[in-house]
Amino acid sequence: MKELLKAKGIKQKWLAQKIGVSEVTVSNWVKEKSFPSNKHLEKLSQLLDVPIKELKH
Repeated sequence: MKELLKAKGIKQKWLAQKIGVSEVTVSNWVKEKSFPSNKHLEKLSQLLDVPIKELKH
């Protein structure tokens, strides 16, 4: 996810606000300390314009 955010020029803070989670939560997803729920995966997919499969890697 880190590379995807960088490539699209998206900040973790912006993403957290759009999804309705904390910046720490997004940071943990980026660091792969935790993973988004299915509900959040759907929102991430829409916001980042990528298939959900790509977010699960």
